[in-house]
Amino acid sequence: MQLMGDVSVGRFLRIVLVLLFVGVAYVVLKSLSGVLLPFLVAWLVAYLLYPIVKFFQYRLRFKYRLLSIVTVLALLLAVVVGFFILVIPSIVDELSQLKNIIIGFITNQAKNPTIPSAVIDSIREYANENGVVNILQHSGIQEMFKSIAHKTWFFAVDTINVVFQVFAWCITLLYLFFILLDYERLAEEWLTLIPVKWRAGVTAIVHDLTDGMNQYFRGQALIALLVGVMLSIGFLIIDFPMAVGFGLFIGLLNLVPYLQLVSLLPMTLLALIDAVNTGGNFWITISTALAVVLIVQAIQDFILVPHIMGRRMKLHPAVILLSLAVWGKLLGIVGMIMALPLTTLIMGYVKHYHQLVDAERSEKEAKSLEKQE
Repeated sequence: MQLMGDVSVGRFLRIVLVLLFVGVAYVVLKSLSGVLLPFLVAWLVAYLLYPIVKFFQYRLRFKYRLLSIVTVLALLLAVVVGFFILVIPSIVDELSQLKNIIIGFITNQAKNPTIPSAVIDSIREYANENGVVNILQHSGIQEMFKSIAHKTWFFAVDTINVVFQVFAWCITLLYLFFILLDYERLAEEWLTLIPVKWRAGVTAIVHDLTDGMNQYFRGQALIALLVGVMLSIGFLIIDFPMAVGFGLFIGLLNLVPYLQLVSLLPMTLLALIDAVNTGGNFWITISTALAVVLIVQAIQDFILVPHIMGRRMKLHPAVILLSLAVWGKLLGIVGMIMALPLTTLIMGYVKHYHQLVDAERSEKEAKSLEKQE
């Protein structure tokens, strides 16, 4: 009986210590979020780029790790520059065209036989009540910015912010370089800081964490990129409004599984506005857009996910959404970056704790049987 009481007190103390540690960790992370953000961004980028660095070093037999890192960073810079040169102008042009289409839709009284008049009238009434046309035509906004620009104080604040942003980017690049330079050592040797009696459990938790991150960050990011490109091409083929920008937007939503369902409402509005302005058939426009989405979704589910992810993620999409919302609320941007690792870590700790409890119970039952014999 005394033994059971001691065990219960021990468990209670462990729970209290864990809760205390979580509270202290939260306060520390909250107060240091601004300082930690560049490091966390650099670690995440290094985590994504490390397989490519390893490929250059070991598969292509680059002699030095430094040369592999420089090559990968140069390729990354080329991709970013190419994106801004090739894609951004197209998106800007599409936004300009979309602005004109929306203005024409609101100011024009044209109808479309394939769309109920009540729907068109409701959208126009809402837009007129909220001054959408004035906002799109920048009336009043330009004057506001001109008046602000003449104030030296705001100019100085903006300048200071730019300086700090440039400094933060430089620090992030330095973190990224040094993390990639010693990635293996940083990923493995930190376990030596854990006491020996806890090392096996921590290693198991870290394995689960790494497995979950591999499936989410690397696999899902690649899938989101491919889905965005395929959707953009599909929308261009059917001449859907905002083809490139909207396709990449849906691809970005794919970073969180099934979040692309959010795009159905803006897709419907784009199809409706385009049908009214061009006189086309709304149902054909929205049907072809949905067909593109369904085809890409089928490619994603039956080809991309099995080959890239290997198997489904351990975290349910609802848990992912909840973790992003909770950690984002608690720690801001830092929390959203760390949401999945922290959630996986907590779930891994709970799983390991239950395993320890079961092992202790089995050991006690075995000893009890021995005494009875």
